[in-house]
Amino acid sequence: MDKPEATWLLYVSASGEPVVSKEVRKVLGGGPPLKELGALMTRIQLGKALPRDTGSLGGGLYEARLSHEGTEYRLYYALGPQREHVLLGLAFHKKGGRGAQDRVKELAGRRLADWLRRI
Repeated sequence: MDKPEATWLLYVSASGEPVVSKEVRKVLGGGPPLKELGALMTRIQLGKALPRDTGSLGGGLYEARLSHEGTEYRLYYALGPQREHVLLGLAFHKKGGRGAQDRVKELAGRRLADWLRRI
């Protein structure tokens, strides 16, 4: 078994709300897309992501790209502040129009700033 290069954490608000976990459940429910997201996160964690799996968005943000039966999903994440082996899931959504995607990226950036203030 491969040793993970990183550990996933999903953002939790200052009040303790597991917001990203809730976003994933709300958008995906269960079944095949959720399993595919788990497989994608595992590839990233093991350092075996395919070029199409991820992309840099700048400002310390990255996106993990999931496609299931013609529907696109995005998990926005960041590396730990010292580039240590932490992958912080910041926001998850079903890809839609450009405006909606920009709003979720901005939300991910605010969550990252919040998390960095609290660690």
